[in-house]
Amino acid sequence: MHRHLNDIVSTGTSYEMGLKRVLLSSRESGCSITQIAVIELKAGEKSAQHIHPDLQDAFFILDGEIDITIDGEVNHCKAEDFVFVEHLKSYELHAITDVRMLAMGCVIESQRTKLYPILFEPNLRTMVWGGRRLTEWKKLPMQENIGESWEVSTHDLLPSVIANGTWAGYELREVIAKMPEAILGKAVAKKYKNQLPLLVKLIDTKSDLSVQVHPDDTMAQREHNDRGKTEMWYVVDAEKDAYIYAGFKEELSPEEYAKRVADGSIMDALAKHEIRTGDVFYIPAGRVHAIGKGVMLVEVQQSSDRTYRIYDYGRMGLDGKPRELHTELAAQALDYQVYKEYKNSYTDSIDKANPCLDTEHFSVRVVSIKQAIRRNMIGYDSFVIQTCTKGACTVRIRSTQDEIRLEESQSCLIPAAIADYDIIPISPEVKLLESYINNSTQSTLKKLISQFLHMSSNV
Repeated sequence: MHRHLNDIVSTGTSYEMGLKRVLLSSRESGCSITQIAVIELKAGEKSAQHIHPDLQDAFFILDGEIDITIDGEVNHCKAEDFVFVEHLKSYELHAITDVRMLAMGCVIESQRTKLYPILFEPNLRTMVWGGRRLTEWKKLPMQENIGESWEVSTHDLLPSVIANGTWAGYELREVIAKMPEAILGKAVAKKYKNQLPLLVKLIDTKSDLSVQVHPDDTMAQREHNDRGKTEMWYVVDAEKDAYIYAGFKEELSPEEYAKRVADGSIMDALAKHEIRTGDVFYIPAGRVHAIGKGVMLVEVQQSSDRTYRIYDYGRMGLDGKPRELHTELAAQALDYQVYKEYKNSYTDSIDKANPCLDTEHFSVRVVSIKQAIRRNMIGYDSFVIQTCTKGACTVRIRSTQDEIRLEESQSCLIPAAIADYDIIPISPEVKLLESYINNSTQSTLKKLISQFLHMSSNV
């Protein structure tokens, strides 16, 4: 491998300041090195305190001056100084002048297989219809046209990077590849060939999305060698008179569909639904749909980005060119049948995980709590994704006592082997969306869990 620093694109750092250019990533290193990067900080920038229970960090100052405070002791560093930070040592960085330094991270080998609730770095996607509310909600620097946050993803387009613990800095898919059964669950790993089958997003719409449809697994495999896309929506917030389209209100033949697309009257055939916070809609593959403006929602879906646009209001994309339509493929994918109800009903009881959707692709619960509850999900033999839509809580694993703080707008993934945990409210009221694969069989993880707990006791 041979790289020139100026050829590497700068990205943000985990210190929430400065920029870095990654010379070597964890995926490329093939060993315990998590990252080698050149970090650039501006004079006056100061990080929050960092502490890694299972990572060791080292810094070599290339130029400039910086204070690196380790467990309260200030180390004033200048060019050619080297600083090593052991695990379990707290440290913070304070740039005295503009600084360039080489940063290196290394996992302590004995901790590499440790399982814990996983948090993720921000993972935003710019869309022509996106707004700014996701960055506001997540307390990130303001950006325009942010339509999506890919909360938990192993999709090639926008994979999630782990933000906490042993695996900080690794892509989620890298870690799953190392221990698929422990993270995904044995049944899930077998069925989906060691791949995470779900993708969880947050969506914010400043303007209407295109009218679209997704193919099912059979069509997606035939046409694209890809997965299909079935999804669901949970409305987090909706402006007054906000709406979504889901399904047809009148039955069309493929010929009538083509005529309506051609003359621009396709919108007249769609079922329009006024919405409010807490509404749930199931959007199976084949169902025509569109999200209107002024909506923020959670989308749980199959791990696919395969979309057929039917109608896009004649607007231009962010590149100034018309966005591609896929009306002929959509005609093959569409379910033209009219259904009596498109909105899903559920009971939202306090201090319970309320069932709102069970499908062959995923199950979803709305968790509403004012006091701590236990979620023992071991029997489902599946990972669990928790997305916090209101308040803040602690997620504490019963077997290991590892815990994380989960804030509103954040998601975490709980590995299948440790999916017996407590959710403890920090705010007066907490709401989460809980997503998993419902295998509905007696757990096949007992032996794996026993092995993991035995391993943990010897770390």
